[in-house]
Amino acid sequence: MGRHEIRMRRQRTTARGSERYRNYNAVLKQHETDMKIKKIMKVFVYFLIIAIVTILLVMVMRWEKRQSEKSNQKSTSCITEATNWSALT
Repeated sequence: MGRHEIRMRRQRTTARGSERYRNYNAVLKQHETDMKIKKIMKVFVYFLIIAIVTILLVMVMRWEKRQSEKSNQKSTSCITEATNWSALT
């Protein structure tokens, strides 16, 4: 079978092929609703990712702030203990 015959056979409308398009309006409506659902899901997933990243960023910033406060408390307590020790002797 040559290329031309294969192409012609592929383009020929069969009973099975024409059945696909009998309810074209219903298929088109279903496709539109599917596309809307996909679009909504994409927006929801992007929003969820942005929210999670923002929450993680806030958590890390608070944790760093607490760590710096703890280190400041330790260094100031060491300084006050050293000054008190020298005052006692």
